[in-house]
Amino acid sequence: MIKDKKAIGMLDSGVGGLTVATEIIKTMPAEKIIYFGDTLHLPYGPKSKEDVRKYVYKIIEYLNSREVKTIILACNTATSMLLKEIRQKIKLPLFGTIDGVLQSVREVTKNKKIGIIGTKGTIKSKAYQEALLQGDSTLKIYAKACPKFVNLVEKGVFKGPKVLKIAEKYLMEFKKQDIDTLILGCTHYPYLIPVIKKVMGQGVKLINPAETMAEKAKNIIAVKGLISGKHEDIVDFSNHEFYVSDLNKVSLEFLNKGTNYLNLPDLKFEELHIFD
Repeated sequence: MIKDKKAIGMLDSGVGGLTVATEIIKTMPAEKIIYFGDTLHLPYGPKSKEDVRKYVYKIIEYLNSREVKTIILACNTATSMLLKEIRQKIKLPLFGTIDGVLQSVREVTKNKKIGIIGTKGTIKSKAYQEALLQGDSTLKIYAKACPKFVNLVEKGVFKGPKVLKIAEKYLMEFKKQDIDTLILGCTHYPYLIPVIKKVMGQGVKLINPAETMAEKAKNIIAVKGLISGKHEDIVDFSNHEFYVSDLNKVSLEFLNKGTNYLNLPDLKFEELHIFD
């Protein structure tokens, strides 16, 4: 097999996308990742599509300058707003967190009542809702923005009475609708899975879109002959590069707790100024 040593480019509005990076590393351990988190402009959720577009295209410009072989939008807001548009404008294989979510839903739902939680931008875009209904019009979709979840995670607060109280307030209407599947439509939300499970109960399956997307990305990269080698290789974390646009906005508390939660070694982020 010819090995392709070019890296996989990843972008997010911050460092919450480490949950996506984890799935990519787990699925394709032989690949190198160049990750860029736009902490200078986070969060993307409340921002206009025009602003998010401006930031995302600037990051893509940087990743292209690094000659990456594929780009992953490790941000649900950017995916929801721009995935289709960017696919029409760049030649590289492009993947977003929404890719493959329908397959995951089909595998787990019994009553076809689906809940979606995400940022305001993700929920307002209706990208998840449309992707699901295009594949199965009989699904009943219930969606809600949960912006406070992002704030909690960015501060490294993954559990406790305050988190539980906020989760109960956000999720109670889903319980009333008797959903059996809940899509975590934000890269920050997997950190809160224990609390969300406690509120929703064992009868509700939680879907992390990054898992299915990572598998889909691996398959397409392999078909296109862009694979780096045998993916049973041992992970070399020193091979990856992690950048942010504003290091001052990266919570050390989040990095310490987040990397422990994800079973990642200590990651070193460098500040990189790509915005004018």
